[in-house]
Amino acid sequence: MSWTYRPQLDGLRAVAVYLVLLFHAGLPWAGGGFIGVDLFFVLSGFLVTGVILAEIRETGSLRLGTFYSRRVRRLLPAALVVVVATSLLFVLVAPVARRVAMVRDGQSALLYVANWHFLWQSGDYFAAGIDKSPFLHFWSLAVEEQYYVAFPLLLLLLSRTSRRLMAAALVALMALSLAAQLHWAGVDATHAYYGTDARLYQLLAGAVCAVAMQGPSRQRERLLAAVTTPLGLAGLLVLGSGLLDVSASTRGIGATVASVLVVHGLHQHEATPVARWLARPVPVFLGRISYGTYLWHWPVIVALGAVLDVGPVVVAVLAAAVATGLAAASYEVLEMPIRRSARLGRARWYPAAAGVAVSALVAVTVVPWTLQTDRRPSLVAVAAPGPAVAVASSSRVPPDIDWAAVKDDVGKEGTCTARAVADCTVVRGDGPHVLLVGDSQAETLVPMFERLAREHDLTLSLNVLAGCPWQEGLENLKASAGTRHECDEARVGWYDDVLPLLHPDVVIVLDRPRDDPDEWQGVLRRRDGRRQPLQEAVYQTSNETLRKITAVAPRTLLVQRLVMPETFDPLDCLSSVRRAGRCAVPVPLGVTPSDGYNAAAAARSPKVETVDLNPAFCPTAPVCHAVADGKVVYRDDHHFTARYGLSRRDQVWRILRGTEAF
Repeated sequence: MSWTYRPQLDGLRAVAVYLVLLFHAGLPWAGGGFIGVDLFFVLSGFLVTGVILAEIRETGSLRLGTFYSRRVRRLLPAALVVVVATSLLFVLVAPVARRVAMVRDGQSALLYVANWHFLWQSGDYFAAGIDKSPFLHFWSLAVEEQYYVAFPLLLLLLSRTSRRLMAAALVALMALSLAAQLHWAGVDATHAYYGTDARLYQLLAGAVCAVAMQGPSRQRERLLAAVTTPLGLAGLLVLGSGLLDVSASTRGIGATVASVLVVHGLHQHEATPVARWLARPVPVFLGRISYGTYLWHWPVIVALGAVLDVGPVVVAVLAAAVATGLAAASYEVLEMPIRRSARLGRARWYPAAAGVAVSALVAVTVVPWTLQTDRRPSLVAVAAPGPAVAVASSSRVPPDIDWAAVKDDVGKEGTCTARAVADCTVVRGDGPHVLLVGDSQAETLVPMFERLAREHDLTLSLNVLAGCPWQEGLENLKASAGTRHECDEARVGWYDDVLPLLHPDVVIVLDRPRDDPDEWQGVLRRRDGRRQPLQEAVYQTSNETLRKITAVAPRTLLVQRLVMPETFDPLDCLSSVRRAGRCAVPVPLGVTPSDGYNAAAAARSPKVETVDLNPAFCPTAPVCHAVADGKVVYRDDHHFTARYGLSRRDQVWRILRGTEAF
């Protein structure tokens, strides 16, 4: 079997990268284009395995230092340039409040742990907008590089055995990874997508294919390739389209099978029509620069979205042109000179060690220094609510705002189980026992309630968890799998098992209303599986949970909707303008359905009443300021900063004292 260069495999790389680009541009007919990454994984596993085995066969061993140095010289220079250039670009197109969240993204990209970083971020309720990080696409490169840290050692060890045993070992590892993929697909789809353990099967599928092809090529295999090549390519195109309505996991497994078919076919038979077409100069050239195109395309798309308001077709055309042009320049000016360098080629460990050191140095110095530069974007203006709302005579935005600290000012969670009821109580006093129940909006105000409890000799307990509706019968599918599991423990059975053990005097329910069908229909569902219109489900589960609360607590306070920006990010706005009044928040007219449900519950039961805390947090109604007394009021579109909440505790206490509950 000849392992010489196959130009058609470069052509296949071009197919992979533009599938991904069209998907990221938002074209509906490329709704499965992310399987281009799956094709890259299979192809990488195949080619690198072939290269390693060829060297072992020719020399009897593998020079690990040389192998790792080749990988570093191949991947790191272009990645380093893209990360630095992207950081500089987003100083021009994004406000600093948005950029500070990108620092960890860029650092994880340079250290090749981006997949685990973004997986962890997906479980953080307050880490909104990670899908708009210009470094998000580095997750796939992280998976590959983690794989190649250990894989050469494994292959070197297996090379001492027979080819059959080597293939069996790789198949076993592939099966374990596939089992992890299937497991996580049913438990946490995000882990199934980003997790190295759940993705290795695709790289190993390519490796198994390479091992299987180490023997002599037979005529029947060439004839079979004439069938598998077009079949595999057709499968990839169908899976990459929006024609099939299947899960990402199913699509990825199908793409892996199709990729193995087409890679095997292209390598076995170079004279098929598909192989000849992919071996033409244009696909081959685009495939050779596909790594650079992949690196550049996503930052370009995110930047275009910040600067232009255009459709996906225009985004796709512009992104393809810009990314391809930058990739071609990078290939000729940067990548190939480094790869062809005779001096670097003679070195073994030095280029790998130096490359990793430079990458780490840039990660801890250049990336944070650039992205945290307090400079207003010059290529785009972040939208404020509008001139009808803006307060013209407002104060200037304070110049010394610590945007990272503001974004991290999320408050505190707290809950407990029947086995450890004391864990719920965070302040103990001689006065009434207050239980705060709620989600992330309550979480941001926990420090305020703790201070009030200490100042007024109250006992304070918590059942507060971000992303969790207070209603026992509702499940929030927007939350990550890990958060949903925590919500199950904090809500299901809690009102029956734990609430009677706490026996509070007053229960305060503070929760974001989840009753807008445009946002929550199909996302918020009943735990018992009953299908209901959203508002009917919220109404019924609210009443069901209230009955359990009022059976134990003498008084229950239902906090009405808090005024929030909702339609824009106030930190983006504040870090883009000079006058804070341009980021003012209008008090919405009318009430939410949930406010109506609360009022109806208060009318039915003498144990229940509603309370409006907005006069404490927005004393300037009908317009609420985004900065008050030098403090940033909102940390995002649906949450106060914990620091601002703490500063308004006296006003909140006066309102609470005016209720029957206090």
